[in-house]
Formats: sequence, C-alpha cells, structure tokens
Amino acid sequence: MSEKLPSKGHMGLANQVLISLVLGIACGLFFGEMLSPIKIVGDIFIKLLQITVIPYVSLSLITAIGVLHFHEIKSLAIKGGCVLLFIYAIVLSVVVLTPVAFPDWPAASFFSANLVEETQTIDFINLFIPYNPFYSYANALVPAVVVFSILTGIALTSIPNKATILEPLSVLNDAMMGITKFVAKLSPIGVFALIASAFGTIAIEDLARLQVYLVLYGLIALVLGLIVLPWFISIFTPFRYIEVIKALRTPLITAFATGSSLIVLPMLIEISKKMIDARMQSLEEEEANASVQALIPTFYAFPSPTTILSISFILFSGWYMGFDIPVSSYPALLFAGLPIMFGGTTIAIPFLLDLLKLPHDMFQIFLSVDIITIRFGTLLGAMHYATIGLIGTTAMLGNIRFRLSNLLKVLLVCVVVVAPVLFGVRAFYDNLVVAPYTKDNVLLSLRLQGTPQPYRVRPELPDEIYKEDGTPATLTQIKERGVLLVCYQPDEYPSAYLNNQDPPQLVGFDVEMAHRLADRLRLPLEFLPANTEIDARLLLSNGSCDIYMRSLPINLSKSKLFGLTNPVYRSSAGLIVRDHRRNEFTDWEKLLEMGDSLRLGVEKSAESMERAKFFFPDATIVLINSSDEQRQMLKSGDDTVDAIFDQAEEGAAWTILYPGYSLIVPKPITFIPVAYAVALNNDELLKAFNAWLLVEQSNSRVDRLYQYWMLGEGSKVRETPRWSVVRDVMGLGD
Repeated sequence: MSEKLPSKGHMGLANQVLISLVLGIACGLFFGEMLSPIKIVGDIFIKLLQITVIPYVSLSLITAIGVLHFHEIKSLAIKGGCVLLFIYAIVLSVVVLTPVAFPDWPAASFFSANLVEETQTIDFINLFIPYNPFYSYANALVPAVVVFSILTGIALTSIPNKATILEPLSVLNDAMMGITKFVAKLSPIGVFALIASAFGTIAIEDLARLQVYLVLYGLIALVLGLIVLPWFISIFTPFRYIEVIKALRTPLITAFATGSSLIVLPMLIEISKKMIDARMQSLEEEEANASVQALIPTFYAFPSPTTILSISFILFSGWYMGFDIPVSSYPALLFAGLPIMFGGTTIAIPFLLDLLKLPHDMFQIFLSVDIITIRFGTLLGAMHYATIGLIGTTAMLGNIRFRLSNLLKVLLVCVVVVAPVLFGVRAFYDNLVVAPYTKDNVLLSLRLQGTPQPYRVRPELPDEIYKEDGTPATLTQIKERGVLLVCYQPDEYPSAYLNNQDPPQLVGFDVEMAHRLADRLRLPLEFLPANTEIDARLLLSNGSCDIYMRSLPINLSKSKLFGLTNPVYRSSAGLIVRDHRRNEFTDWEKLLEMGDSLRLGVEKSAESMERAKFFFPDATIVLINSSDEQRQMLKSGDDTVDAIFDQAEEGAAWTILYPGYSLIVPKPITFIPVAYAVALNNDELLKAFNAWLLVEQSNSRVDRLYQYWMLGEGSKVRETPRWSVVRDVMGLGD
C-alpha cells in the first residue's frame, strides 16, 4: 500500500514530527522536570501504536502469500529468500560486533533483582508452534503468529475460490493500515510528549552515554545502505555501483526525509523495473516486471535490516547499565530476536530486554532515540528492498553472476568498511569524548528518606563500655532510659555508611530501619559502631546496645549467639571480581572445580569464614581485616585475591565505588534469609521487635526501603531538580 507524498504548500507529517522532535528537546531542556507529567501522553501514544501490530502482521502475510501460486512461492522463497538470508547474515554479524565499539567508560549499577532471578529457558516449541492460534494471538507470541499466517497463506494458494477469502482479508488489512495512519497523525503530539519528558528528566550524564548508540547506529546504517548493499548488487548483477546509487538516490533521500520505507515502495518498484528493462530482452520484460512487483511487497512483510539492527540496542543496554551481556547469551538473543522482529521493535525490544533480564525502563530510552535513528534505518530499509528486487529478479531470469569469489568480495567489502566504523567510534569516545563517572557520588550523596529521629553517632567506642557489667535492657527499661541504643557495622554499603554531606550523615538501609523503629517508640537514637560480631555480642549482652542493626545471615550457629529476629529480606552470596574476569565466576560448578587455586577474600570474622567455607570448602581463604583494607584492595587493584566474598547487595555497592569491579551472583542462586539481633534470651524485646517488623513488612515499608537503598531507586530521586533553563538560568519555577 502506498502513501501520498505531501503536496507543495502543505507541511507533511514527517516535517511535523521533525519539528515536534526539535521542540520536545528544546522544551525538555528549557522546563526540565516540570514536563515529567506529560509522559502519560507519550505512554498513551505507544499503546495506540501497538493496537494493530499483531493483526497487521498476520493479515499482511496471509494476503501476500495467498495470492500467489505454489511454484511462484517456491521460486520467490529460493531466490528472494537467499538474498534475504545473506543480508540478514551481514546485519546480524554487525550486530554481534557492536560491543567492540562501546568505549571503555567506567560503569556500574546498584544491586538488581535480575541478578538473583534464574534465567528461564525459552520454550521455543511454544514460541514458534501455534498449537493454539488463539492463545498465540492473545499473548502476542509473534513467531507463532507468523508461522500460523504463513501456513494459512500457503494453504490458500491451492484453493480455487480463494479470492472470496483474500479480498475481505485485504480490506481488513487496509482497515488496520487505516487505523495505523490515524494514529500516525498523532505522532507530532506523541513524539513531543516522549521527547520532552525524556529530555526533561534524564540525567545529563545519561545523555552523554546515549550519543554512543546514536552515532554508532547512524554510521552503521549509512555504511550498510550506501556502500555494502549497493556493492552487493553490483557484484551479483550487471548493474554498476554508481548506476545503483544514481538510480536509487531519490527514494533513498525520500525515505530518510520522511522516516518511512513504506512510502517509497512504489518508487522502488518502478525504478527497479526501469533498471531491469534497460538490460533485459523484450521477451523477458513481462516476467521481470512481475518478479519485481511480487518480490518487493512480499518481502516487506519480513523484518528489514532496520529492525534487525535494533537488536544492537539490547547489547548497548547492557553496556549502558554496566552489565556485560555474555557471548553465551548471543545465540538465544539472535534466535529469539530475529523472528520476533516480525512484530516490530515495539514488541521485540521489551521482549528481548525481559529475556536478558535488563531493566524495562530501557524501552523508554529506545523509543526516544529511535525517533532519531529511524531516519538512518529507513534509508537502509529502502536499499534493502531494492537489493532483493534487483538481485532476486536477476536470479529468476537466470542472469545472476554467482561465484564464490564474488561472495568473498562482498565479505571483504563488509570487513573493510565496517571495521573502521566500530573501532573508530570506540577510539573517538575513549580518547576525545569521555563521559565522567558519577555513580559513586550518587551512592555517597543518598540521604534518609523519612524524617530522622534525633540521634547521636559515636565514631568510636569508649574503653569503659567493654568493662561494664550490665545486663540487656527490656523494652520497658529502654523507654524509661529515654534513648534507643543501636549497634551498627561501619562502612557497610549500602546498609550503614557516612554520606558526603557536610557534615556527613550516617545513612543506609539498616540505619533507616533503626530510625523507623525509634520513631515507633518515640525515642531518640544513639548509634555505636561494632566492627565485628564478637563486639556486637558483647555490647548486647552487657546492655551497651539494645539492638544490632546489621543484616545477619540466619543459621544455626548464630541462633546460639544472638536472639535473631524474623527474616528482614532474602539475600544471596555474591563475589566481587575484576571486570575482565567476570565470566569465570558465573556458576558454582566451575567455582568448585577451582579448588584451592581460588583465592577468596573474606572478612576477618569467625562467622564470615564459616560461611565462606560452607560455599567454598576447598578455596584458599585470604582474610580481610577491615573495610579500610578492602577499600585499599579495590582501589589498588590488588591481585592477591581472585574474588571477594560478600552479600550480593553490599557487594554491588562496592562495585559502584570501584567500577573496575563487577558483582557476580553464581548460578544456581542460593538464597539466605537475613535478620537483625538482640541479646540472647532477651525475649521481651525480641517479641516486640518482631511485632514491629511484621507491621513494617505488611505495609510494604521494608520493600520500599529495600528498593531505595539496595536496588538504587534512591539514585533516581534528586534532592534538587535537574538543571533546566527556566529554573537555573531564569530563576523561575522554584
């Protein structure tokens, strides 16, 4: 189906969208976070775009295949399919190589729940086989829908009165396109809302990282569309490279200007016909024209290089978030990504993000940058359809120049033009444009969420505390005393640590939980450091502390030393390792095979050593005497240990401070409940503590604190709004 080009004197939709894009960027930078509420308009626009995707894909395939005869389908599948697969192979090869271009910028992330989720095995049978087509349609299983539609189209080819079915289906397909066109008219509004909210709320450092994808995608699309594919045509057909570029320049420019490859299909068909007619004998003219007219529209229903190249955004997302996607995940990414691209990027990108356990928020970023990259992609798409039409028709007429040497020439061209792009982008951003690393400042600048109780922090314990011969205080005695005494573990990121405020404040998950408890008791707080569990046990037993607010793994030995509360949350064992060695520590079987060759850094305490020996019975234990010593090891890149053993949430925080390291949670995941502690046999206080903890958990307050401190939600909450012209230049909007 063709679209009319905008008439003179009338601003076309493409120009309206382009203006909306520019206005969105300008308004986002001007008004900043004031525009965040209009994101709901963009979300509605996205949902509207998705309405017709599944029906349109299905109807397009059924009607495109159903009108053909079986021998035509066979010929098209062989000739056009071979060209399509070769193009796919080129583009997918480029996709898997895109991480080579990502600069070596420091990156790290807060602990993610995805790290402790077992990767689910993809059920490819249910994904591809439409055993229940209605289920496939209802659950947007695009590969299964595609298979069902292709089978239905093939079945219709042998039915004598198939026109009675295909005509209404074609009308319905036109109706789906009509809905799409109507929604497309809302594009200026939707694009403005998406871009304005994105540029108004996204951090400046995030914008710096996004340009890597924009530049890389644009360069690759231009290289493939203007060099590789035209050269591909010139090698396998009689058409010269310059001839191809000159003949197709109008549809290529139009596709780039409008951001739509659909709009130039009629132009591509007519130009391809003229190019072939000039080379063919008159007896072959009718067959050639019919071939072009069938090939280009039929393969429009298949994913174009534009959409396939979008898979590189998944790899970019991993780099963007500080998660290196292992090469072992590439086959699943490509095998699942290629067929699901039949449904377009609006379905494929969220699916692939979920597949690789990447944050779903990246989809919003994709939509924002896709508005820019789509213009380069549509240029590539237009050349792609011309390539299939010209080479496929030449092959059907028997004039193809297929030789192995020609194939090698195409591959050589790919290497010669793509490699400089990949390495050039990396060199440019490694040496000339380097985005500053700021996540360590984000962690150190976090503040307590709620209003803190009056409190005092003792930096050190006075000597007389250890000599006191007191007894643990009951809840009644604590209230009579008028202050809640809390022991904490210093420098325990993100549970208890001093932030970078002036003066520094004691903050963290455990600290905020202590403030919540003190608020419930209407008491001020006094925090006392306990560097080891032995210190904590002594301070609890002599009444110097009432509660030990540190996340302690629950086990039998600890239950004999402390009165443990009910579980606060579930943690897991993690390893802090150098980035370049992260793939060596991904599963327990490999780790156990290392035996005593594994040098494991462990906190110097009987409990930590016992826990490390439980998980790594044969490892060589290297004791770490203090958090300062661990800090120095990470800062200096000490190679006396292969990995540092820690709880996953706390290990992730250390990798934020020292981004040259990564947190690895070995598979299969081993979960451990963690708790707080009171003195042994202080049953009254323990009972009251558990009752308070149950209320906090039932009201989801513990979950919210966990998300804020452990999952990094606190990093998304800025104390002051992001920089904007209206606020920071004009001084308005405060």
